[in-house]
Amino acid sequence: MRRGGSGRRPVRTRIRTRRIHLVDVENLVGHARLTRDDVRACATAYRGLDLVGARDLLVLGCNPGEQLAVGLGWGGPHRLVVRHGPDGADLALLDVLGREHVERRFDDLVIASGDGVFADEVRRLRGRGLHVTVVAPVRSAARRLRRAAGRALVPFPSLGDRGARATARELVPAA
Repeated sequence: MRRGGSGRRPVRTRIRTRRIHLVDVENLVGHARLTRDDVRACATAYRGLDLVGARDLLVLGCNPGEQLAVGLGWGGPHRLVVRHGPDGADLALLDVLGREHVERRFDDLVIASGDGVFADEVRRLRGRGLHVTVVAPVRSAARRLRRAAGRALVPFPSLGDRGARATARELVPAA
């Protein structure tokens, strides 16, 4: 009998990266009046970026009037946050960042929006050691956000006339 132990080998657990995605669906689609087809095309294009892992948490933000289209159109597991007003989705997602200690609970953060309101949060969270990636429609992404994202900017395809035909091969990867 060995002293000081049970004779069992210690179990090694593989540390997995925890990632949270904050997705401003209206911003990625490009307009505020969403249909389920708009949201499906957005979800297909987003998944085509190969950023979403099986254990990732997806938080989708939208205006309350769009929650049915977003909730039913996205598919797969996700959390939906809503808020009224022209910047409702942004404010709902910023609430998640401000109230839920994202930097303590996750290793990686993906902000999927082109709105400049997220630029200060990108800088703040990076300063706290969180790895932050920004997914944004390049043509409509705010300059402040593009600068804050730097090399961690992943272009999101325009869903305008191409819709769900956008594929990951058409995208330019972040440098």
